[in-house]
Amino acid sequence: MLINRSDSYSEPGVKYLFRLNNCHYVIKSLQRSALLDIVSLTEPECENTYDEMIASHKKSYQQCWNRILGFIVNLDDVQVVNGRLKDKDRNIIKERFSGFNKEIEEILKLQRGYTIPDVELREGLKRDNKEFILPKYSAFYDKFSQSSFTKNPEKYVKYTPAQVSAMLDRFFDVAA
Repeated sequence: MLINRSDSYSEPGVKYLFRLNNCHYVIKSLQRSALLDIVSLTEPECENTYDEMIASHKKSYQQCWNRILGFIVNLDDVQVVNGRLKDKDRNIIKERFSGFNKEIEEILKLQRGYTIPDVELREGLKRDNKEFILPKYSAFYDKFSQSSFTKNPEKYVKYTPAQVSAMLDRFFDVAA
């Protein structure tokens, strides 16, 4: 039933968040109400099964970030020499900053509107997102934001790492 319901979400990240949120809710409800002991009589692996599903949904959710990572990693062949770049490299950096900006804004819009009521789960996902994205974005930002890849850096360099961190903090919060 939950899988069918989650399939109604077109965005994979939201689909896996829905599954994760609901599996987490079910197991926490069973644990709080002591029903887990009763369920475990007929389903001894119940808790392990839910823990495995939660881990699987978290992993699937994290994989949804690969699209945005594609814009900020694998740029070893782009060299900044004395603060300068080749023409083709300047265009690559422009495309990468633009693509990152577009993706992070779209992800924020989608995931800000998806609420995760459990504080522990919500804050854990935010922490995981930051640990996954920020080091890579910071390295990209530090390497290229001050290079002379454009005459209009404000058009492409929209977010500092601190601003991206603040954006990630607004995930799963309808009021943000």
